[in-house]
Amino acid sequence: MKHTTHRIGRYLSIILMVVLTACTSVTPDITETPTNILLSDDFSTPHPDWTLFDTDVGAAYIRNKELHLEDRGKGVAIYSPLLNHTYENVKISIETRYVQGAMNNWMGVICRQQDETNYYLLAISTDGYYLIQRVENGASTPLSGPERSDAIATGRTQNLLEVTCNGTTLTLTANHRRLSTIQDATLGTAGQVALFTDAVEPGGTVVTAFDDFLLVRP
Repeated sequence: MKHTTHRIGRYLSIILMVVLTACTSVTPDITETPTNILLSDDFSTPHPDWTLFDTDVGAAYIRNKELHLEDRGKGVAIYSPLLNHTYENVKISIETRYVQGAMNNWMGVICRQQDETNYYLLAISTDGYYLIQRVENGASTPLSGPERSDAIATGRTQNLLEVTCNGTTLTLTANHRRLSTIQDATLGTAGQVALFTDAVEPGGTVVTAFDDFLLVRP
């Protein structure tokens, strides 16, 4: 079992304050009509609503047509919010891959983020674990996992993640295989979406990359 939820829940909120003051490919299962698509981004050029930054604790930047998130080992998780958009019910498809650093990490999606202390996190790790977690008023509660799954490609192989936050249902899928579906009614109002990475061990660093982001109505 991966004992990491305390660090994610405790430290994920810290980087938001820094961010806001700094200003083998898998085909997605999401096939939607254009009217259902809320936002798509292949990261070929910087989108104005993604938060890009470069600080001593971490960075978010576009490189080689991917969004890279870099945890620089200062004891905080790193994420890039999609600004100027809030959603209650969303379905997200994103390709993610490990670039370098600690294999013991998390990378994934945040939904219904009210502020730096209230959100849902749905994530996988390079060493094959998954997690669904609620953070409410800064307190972290694991809703599913951490558990290992052979649906998650380990090492530098790309993973296709699909995340649904719809009503009280939270679902995490990797490479067309459902990892977990849970019910939770705690955070039921619209909030921001963000992409996320965290090197779990104190002092650990990690770089992850994201591509082909698709946000649709569920």
